[in-house]
Amino acid sequence: MDKIILYGNGSAARVAYYNFQYDSHYQVAGFTVDSQYLKEQELFGLPVVPFDQVHTVFPADEYGMHIAVGYLGVNQVRAARFQQARDLGYRLVNFISSGAVIGEDVEIGEHCSIGVNTVVHPFVKIGDNVFIGANSFVGHDSIIEDHCYISDCVTIAGSVKVEPYCFLGIKSTIRNKVRLARSCVVGAGALILQDTNEKEVYLGKPADLLTITSDQLPVQ
Repeated sequence: MDKIILYGNGSAARVAYYNFQYDSHYQVAGFTVDSQYLKEQELFGLPVVPFDQVHTVFPADEYGMHIAVGYLGVNQVRAARFQQARDLGYRLVNFISSGAVIGEDVEIGEHCSIGVNTVVHPFVKIGDNVFIGANSFVGHDSIIEDHCYISDCVTIAGSVKVEPYCFLGIKSTIRNKVRLARSCVVGAGALILQDTNEKEVYLGKPADLLTITSDQLPVQ
């Protein structure tokens, strides 16, 4: 089994550990994190080392790496650590769930994660350092560029272009042939029907709070 190091010690790293240990051919050998965030010396019984020392403890010619952090700073933190790890000579590994359905002629870049029950239709292009959560859908001929974060249960229709550093919240939907411009944030449940401009933020409509209580609902 190929051995890898996970960057991170939060919830994203814990989920990544589970995914790699139980649904991949990789073996997690340890964790690394910036010195100021080093809270414990071990996680899941494995060593946690400062990032500025990781290359001495886990040499890049023997270990791969996966950056297991979320969308902090509209994906800027994950992108920066991705580049730093690459500069240190690490091979940045993908996680593709055995429960994902990947169509024919799909291009997937370096350091991507595709969750369980996600469907990627044929002729899709996915760049480097892209996270796609569980139960999502990516339609045919769509392009997802570098450093994007696609949450769980997101629907991206056909021929969509998602530019770098975009974030799509849970259950958001992008209509076919839409261009989502660089660094846009699409909130949970939001529906995007037309092209966007760079760095725009979209929020879904919250549920309406009724004036009655649940015990006042009519009996069916």
